[in-house]
This record gives sequence, structure tokens and C-alpha cells, in this order.
Amino acid sequence: TANNLANMTTAGFKADRLVMKPLSERPAAAASTPAEIAFVDAWRLQRDMTAGPIERTGGALDAAIDGDGFFMVQTPQGPAFTRDGRFVLDAGGQLTTRQGHPVLSGGGPLTLDPAGGEVAIAADGSITQEGQSVGRLDVMAFDQPAALEKLGDNFWRPVDQAPRAAEAYRVVGGAVEGSNVNAISEITQMIEISRAYESVSKMIGQSDELRAASIDKLARVG
Repeated sequence: TANNLANMTTAGFKADRLVMKPLSERPAAAASTPAEIAFVDAWRLQRDMTAGPIERTGGALDAAIDGDGFFMVQTPQGPAFTRDGRFVLDAGGQLTTRQGHPVLSGGGPLTLDPAGGEVAIAADGSITQEGQSVGRLDVMAFDQPAALEKLGDNFWRPVDQAPRAAEAYRVVGGAVEGSNVNAISEITQMIEISRAYESVSKMIGQSDELRAASIDKLARVG
């Protein structure tokens, strides 16, 4: 929840959701009805892959994906995927992410003329400069996007699945996809977590006080 809140303004960020699983053990019971008390345990984090809002920036190199898919980039650890389309040009004219990783086009880096003219990004991801085609962004999709593994810096990598060319998408030039974090929902969740923590902490404190009082009474009897 804290991580989601911290990334409310991170372009292309996808919120995490905690998935619980029931425990078969019954380590406690109640004196009143119902007598059984059920417990759950934190099982795994699930990615909320719903799209964030597309926000116009006017940046010629900014791009957002409307629909399925991820931009494909090259990192030192191999190909990675992102929805963060805040691209820049490095000193050599390569289109890169803000971390300096090359954005891929046809499986290789995409190079523009830093001193050239206007750059335009079309709906199919193709890029032109001064009306001349210079490449097309690799937009890849996955059958199970929620199963992707986070690498950090807003990058993802597949686990036990291969990327395929995306079909149901549209690239929006001069825009970026915002975070899909719902601020009100996350703040409400944070309040609930804080109250639950305080409640359990108070219960443990009361239990310690009862234990101390019992030991004191038993000592006096002895």
C-alpha cells in the first residue's frame, strides 16, 4: 500500500494487490458462537494491470499505449518491458528510456538525428522524422500480463511465457500513461491497516498486562 501511494504519479505504474489464502489450521476458538475462528495468511502480490489515464504532455518523444501491450527495451539483464513512454534521445541519437536503456524497434535500437527536424509517432508505433520513416516501436503483449515479474524502475520481465506482437492497441504520441493507483482507495486501505495494527498492538499489551498480574498474584500466594 505504501509503495502504491509512493508511485501515484509514476508514469505507467501498475498497483500491487495483496492476495490472501485461508489457513487450514484452527489455532484459536471463541467461547461464544461461532466458536471457530478462521485465519488467513499473505499469499502473494498480484498486479493490477488495468490501464492508467492517458495524459497529454506535448513531448515529441513521449508515447502512451492505449490498449494491450508494452514497449520493449534493452537492459543489461536482457529485454524488458514497460508502459512508461517518457522517452529521450541520448548523445548518439538513440531513443532511450529515462534510465538510458535503448528502446527497441525491430529487435534493435532506434536512432534519430538529434539535429534533425520534427519527430512524429503514429498510432501503429511507427516513427517519422521530417516525414521520413526511421523505425517502429516494438509493442509486445503477453497472454498473462499479471504474471509478469517486476524488475524495478518500472520494468517487467516474463516468467514462463513468451512475448508476442500486440494487436489490440493504439500508440498515442505526445502523451504518457499515468499511474493506475486510486489515491482514495489506497489512503482508505492505509487507514484500515493502521487501525488494525493499533488494535492488535493494544490486544498484545493487554495480554502482557494480564500475564504480569497473574504472575504477581501467584507469587503472593506462594
